[in-house]
Amino acid sequence: MRGSYIGLFAEAQCEIIAGAGLLLLEWGPTRGDSNPIRARVVNVWTRPDWRRRGVATDLVKRLLARAEIIGIQAIGLDSTPMSKALYRSLGFEQYLAEMIRRTR
Repeated sequence: MRGSYIGLFAEAQCEIIAGAGLLLLEWGPTRGDSNPIRARVVNVWTRPDWRRRGVATDLVKRLLARAEIIGIQAIGLDSTPMSKALYRSLGFEQYLAEMIRRTR
């Protein structure tokens, strides 16, 4: 599938300070979702001296907006204990071993 990864970076003073990606997966339609494409948030990283300033939140919000534009309804991710609050604030909830966000 072409265009299967959307990556974003944040820059300050000509340096990359954060990044996040959205991996598009050919999943196939399911009973609850006729869209054959799902997504995973991956590669979210913020340079330590830029953490807790909303940079990663902004990048992930931009990725979620792009997913919504192309009609993706199910987005999964793996989280760390440090990142769970961020993802919960964006609508993700615990789902088996990972977290998932669904739009309606």
